[in-house]
Amino acid sequence: MKNIIQSLVLVLAVTASAAMPAKTQPAGDPWMEGKLLARQAYNHYDKNLLLKAHDIFQRIYKADTFNNEALYYVTLVEYKLLEMGARQDTEKLFDRYYDSACEHTKILIGDKIFAAEGKTLLAAVYMMKIAGSPMSAVTLSSKIHSLLDDAEKIKPEFPRISLVRGLMKYNTPRIFGGSYEDALKNFNKSISLYEKQNEDSASRDSGYLEALTWAGRSQEQLENFEAALFFYKKVLSIEPDFGWVKYSLLPRLEEKLAKKN
Repeated sequence: MKNIIQSLVLVLAVTASAAMPAKTQPAGDPWMEGKLLARQAYNHYDKNLLLKAHDIFQRIYKADTFNNEALYYVTLVEYKLLEMGARQDTEKLFDRYYDSACEHTKILIGDKIFAAEGKTLLAAVYMMKIAGSPMSAVTLSSKIHSLLDDAEKIKPEFPRISLVRGLMKYNTPRIFGGSYEDALKNFNKSISLYEKQNEDSASRDSGYLEALTWAGRSQEQLENFEAALFFYKKVLSIEPDFGWVKYSLLPRLEEKLAKKN
């Protein structure tokens, strides 16, 4: 799991899945501002924008501690801050947000409406713990799989479950059960679940972009370069400013294809 941080450097899916119950918010309110900042943070891997989004969602939640939709956003952002903290030790982000993220996921798990989302997020948080401390895989790996199994029983249509499974399979060494083939199957399942939503809803969800990007990466690892190209171009057709694909993954792949031809 050591390579998970390097692999996840620009993966900042900080908007909630459309499968999650959502409230309609009036234009110009803090929800809209928080979601916009989250989207920009996702596109540009910007810690400051992510922290601003976190503050906005946290203020919404503190004003109404029964608002578990707001808590979901808070916790999803915290998970991505953990990712940054595990990669950048000087930031101390991991130490700052790990306990908070765990506590928040457990509150969500206690809510019947958000139980699947909470279990999926706790699995993702534990995944980041393993990334920063590989020895913790001994105790946490089985918990991650159990949480995802439980989440799928509760809400099988929730796309982020398959996304997290795919990330586990992609970033786990093959000797310990990792597999690019299995990762791709999970990313494709996540994509399919997103695409069962209407097109506009899926396009607004950063989880969909994340699943497409990792499907492309998996195809690259399997040396299916044309298939990878399809996924990367699809990402940019939805979000032209997605920096990881635009400035790194796609140019690198096009260079490979040019050499091959």
